[in-house]
Amino acid sequence: MLKLKAKQRFLSALIVVCFLIMSGCAGKGIELVAQNISNVEVMINQARQEQAETYAPLELKLAEESLEEAKEALKNKEPEIANRKAEMAKEHARVADARSRAEKAKKQTQNEEKNLNMLRDEIDRAQKVKE
Repeated sequence: MLKLKAKQRFLSALIVVCFLIMSGCAGKGIELVAQNISNVEVMINQARQEQAETYAPLELKLAEESLEEAKEALKNKEPEIANRKAEMAKEHARVADARSRAEKAKKQTQNEEKNLNMLRDEIDRAQKVKE
């Protein structure tokens, strides 16, 4: 009889310990998702600084929408969904940033080519005047 009570106490204690461990892991999971969401916010702001509103508005909008969905899921204590939405937002933000940088570089190249052509025209005119 004594052994049975000892086993029951041991099992009860084991269940409590397992519950505490699982609660701690869930809390850390939520903390990690919250950190991931913060990182995505930084990435979206970086894309905005690269003028994503102009050069990649669709990707920026998708990133912002996914971020809001991630925040809502986190608020509803759904860390798996929140993390998935945060990862989607992160990818959209990366694409928005990359597309913005590429479009800005393309525009810069076009401006440089235009300036180069203007200089060539001036050189041609100067050479014709000498003749």
